[in-house]
Amino acid sequence: MKFRYKVLFTNLILLSLGLGLVGYLMIHKNFELAKQTQLKNAIVQNNLVQSSVEYELLQLLNSVSDNSETSNNNTDNNNAEKSSISASSIVAQLPQIGSRVSSSVRSRDSFFYIYFDGEKVYTDDKSDAGISDTLFKNLTTGNKNYVIKEESQKHYIYVTSQSVIDEKNLWIVSKCDASEAYTLLDEQINYFRLIIIVILIAESAAMYFISRYMTKPLEKLNHVSEEIAQGDYATRVNVKSHDEIGLLAQKFNIMAQAVSDHVDELNDMVHRREQFVADFTHEIKTPMTSIIGYADTMRSLELPREEQMMALGYIFSEGKRLESMSQKLFELIYLRRHDIEKARVHMADLCAEVVKVVEPAYENRHLTIETEIEDAVLTVNRELLVTALVNMMDNARKASEEGQQVEVTGKFVDNMACNIRKDKTDIGEDESADDRKCTRAYEICIIDHGIGMTKEQAERICDEFYMADKSRARKEGGAGIGMSLVAIILEHHNAVLSVESEPGCGTTMRILLPW
Repeated sequence: MKFRYKVLFTNLILLSLGLGLVGYLMIHKNFELAKQTQLKNAIVQNNLVQSSVEYELLQLLNSVSDNSETSNNNTDNNNAEKSSISASSIVAQLPQIGSRVSSSVRSRDSFFYIYFDGEKVYTDDKSDAGISDTLFKNLTTGNKNYVIKEESQKHYIYVTSQSVIDEKNLWIVSKCDASEAYTLLDEQINYFRLIIIVILIAESAAMYFISRYMTKPLEKLNHVSEEIAQGDYATRVNVKSHDEIGLLAQKFNIMAQAVSDHVDELNDMVHRREQFVADFTHEIKTPMTSIIGYADTMRSLELPREEQMMALGYIFSEGKRLESMSQKLFELIYLRRHDIEKARVHMADLCAEVVKVVEPAYENRHLTIETEIEDAVLTVNRELLVTALVNMMDNARKASEEGQQVEVTGKFVDNMACNIRKDKTDIGEDESADDRKCTRAYEICIIDHGIGMTKEQAERICDEFYMADKSRARKEGGAGIGMSLVAIILEHHNAVLSVESEPGCGTTMRILLPW
C-alpha cells in the first residue's frame, strides 16, 4: 500500500473515531436533557393529579362530616362509626372522583391510575398494559417512584406518589408520553450519520489531494532511486521544500553525488589499470623485441666484432631500461601500500645531494645547473624526496638541449598563497579555521628552458607510462613511471606539485612542502 493511502486511511479512521465520540457525547447529553424535561413534566402532572384527588377526598370528608349528627359529648362508639363511614365512602367515591379529575386536569397523551389499599379502583387508560410492581416498592409519603416503559412503539413515563387516608395507602400513578425525547434521539442520530458521511467524503477528497501533494517529493525520491539503481548516476531530486522531506532530498542528492563520484573513481581506476596493463605490456614489448632480435641475430649469424659490440650495447641498454622500469614499478607499488618514516632534514644538504647525483648526466649533455637554495629544516623522508627530485631533474635534462641551463631554487613562501593544507581531511569534511591559517611552506622549483609541453600534456604528466615525447623519452631510457613515483612520494609528504609549461619555452615544476 502506498504511503499516501496509509496517511489517508489513518486520518479517516482518526476523524471517524473523533467525530463518533463527540457526536455520541452530544447526542447522549441532549437526550438526557430531553428525558429530564419529560420526567419533570410527568412529575408535575402527577402532582397535579394527586392534588386534585386529595382535594376531592377532602371535600367528600367535609361533606360527610356536615351531614352527620353531632353533639358536644361524642362517645368512642360514635367516633368508630364515623371512621367506618369515611372509609366506605372513600372506596365508593374514588371512581367518581377519578372521572372528575380526568375530565378536568388530564392532558393529551397522559393517563393516571388510582390504587387504594393495594387495589386499582380507577384508570382512564384504555390500553391498561399493566403497571410494574417496582413502582410501589419502598414508596413513602412525599416521595415518588418512576419507570420508563415502551408500549406499542412508544415510550411512557410512569410516576407514582403516595398518600395515607384512614391508615390506608392511596397511590396515584400518572402515565405520560415520553416518545418525543426518543424521537428526537432517533432524528439526531440519523442527522449525525448524514453529517458524518458528508464530512468523511469531503475529508477523504481533501486528504487525498493533500497527502498526494505531501508525498510527491517521496515519489520523486523513489523514481530517482530507481534511475540510479539502473545506472543513471547523474539524476538528482529537485525538491525545494524546507521541511524534513526537503532535508531528506538534500541528503539524498549528497549521497547520490558521493556514489556518482565513487563510481567515477572506480571507473577511472579500472580504466587506469587497463591502461596501465596495456602500457606496461607495450613498454616491455619494445625492449624485449630489441633484445630478442639482436640476440637472434648474434646467434644465427657470424657478425664482425664491431657489429657484435653494437648489438650487445643495444641488448645491455634495453636490459638496463627494463631493470629501471621494474625497480620503479616496485617502488611505486610499495609506496601505495605502505607508510613512510620521516626525519628532520636540512634542505640545503638534500638539494646538494640531488645535484651531485645528476651532475654526471648533465655534464654529458653539456648542461649547467644553477642553484639558489635557502636552508630550512623539514620533516621528510630523505631518500624518497631525493628520488623524487632526481626524477624531476632527469626530466628537465631530457627536455633540454645541449648548452642550456637548469635552475633549482628553494625558499620559504606564504602557505595561504600556495593553498597548502597541513593536514588531510576526510571526503565531505569542511575546511576548518585552523586549516585556513596563514603558515609558511617551503617551495622547491626546477626550471628548464627546453622543449616544453602543452597544457593537456602537463595535466597527464603523472600518469603511469605517460610520455609527452615517447621517442625522445625512449631514446633517453625513460619508461614513463618516474613522475608517477614523484606524485606518490609528494602525496606521502602532503606536498603539492604544480607544472607550468609552454611548448618551446620550457617547464617550471614547483613543489610546495608544508613547514
